[in-house]
Amino acid sequence: MTSNNQNHIGETMAKMDGAKISRSVDKDPSIQSYFQMWAALGACAVTLLAVILKPFFPDGPDYTKGFAPMWVTAFASIIGLIALLLSMGWTRVRLVPRLLVLISAWSASILLIWSSAGIVFDTLRTAAVLGIPGLPPVVDWSGFASRAISLTGATLLAMVTVSFQRVSRGACVACGQVPLIKGKSRSNVWLGYAAFILSFPYPLLKIYWSLGGNLWGGQNFGHHSAFGEILVFGASALLSLALVQRWGRIFPRWVPFFAGKKVPRWIFIIGGWIAACMTAPMGLLAIFGASMQALGLADGPVRFDGNGLMVSMVYGGWLLLGIALGGATWVYQQQTRTRCAQCGR
Repeated sequence: MTSNNQNHIGETMAKMDGAKISRSVDKDPSIQSYFQMWAALGACAVTLLAVILKPFFPDGPDYTKGFAPMWVTAFASIIGLIALLLSMGWTRVRLVPRLLVLISAWSASILLIWSSAGIVFDTLRTAAVLGIPGLPPVVDWSGFASRAISLTGATLLAMVTVSFQRVSRGACVACGQVPLIKGKSRSNVWLGYAAFILSFPYPLLKIYWSLGGNLWGGQNFGHHSAFGEILVFGASALLSLALVQRWGRIFPRWVPFFAGKKVPRWIFIIGGWIAACMTAPMGLLAIFGASMQALGLADGPVRFDGNGLMVSMVYGGWLLLGIALGGATWVYQQQTRTRCAQCGR
């Protein structure tokens, strides 16, 4: 009797597995995976090419002092290319090759994020060139392009690494859920509130300087307007709350025409990941840059006195802000997602 039951269960599971396999084959999920792979390879190759061509362009303005050295970008691009090639050619069942690919890929992504960290300053200075008050209207255009390419490469490499990580452990490549295991996403609302609080130190410091304050290096600020910082970090604070509040999922009653309707989740998901990718690299820039300068491996603008440490702590808070925003966005993404079209979970 037990044998018959086991055979029946086995046949049922085989039919279910066959149905899942046929659905996956019909939708051909490998097309997107191969596209991501080649896009990441191309982005890493272009990043390496940008490093090679960098000496042929004029040196950047003073604000780029302390940014990631070019050799870091070159090293990250090479490691990223190697990791991508290994993920295509090596067996994904063995533990050692999998760990080698994951360690190499994630290390390359972090270094590329560090290489792109100054893009926030580039963006704010470009806004000043267009007439929006804030930072001085002087931009390192070639460096801006190089950092934008590095950020693109880091993003694509991270996406491919996540897919490889899911496939290599037998999970669905689309949603990351493992068969026969129910995925649980905890609320973790504290991440959104932490991001909300961390959105204030930097603009408050800039407001203090713009009003004539001289503590912590304010005399070097030149009494510039803090309009850009207030606008950007005000949006960050609102986004942080939207990720954990009900009005981030359902439009409130006072919103005309949309009251009671679902908020399109992609608005906050895209906004959250962009904000995390813009703020976390600046924190890495402050931490890695100060470490490199302290070790004598690179020259930078950090002064290791009371004022310099205070400003470094404020900029270092961008890393915590980026991590909190990324975590809150991921939780929001998991809580608002629909049933996976590929695996049905």
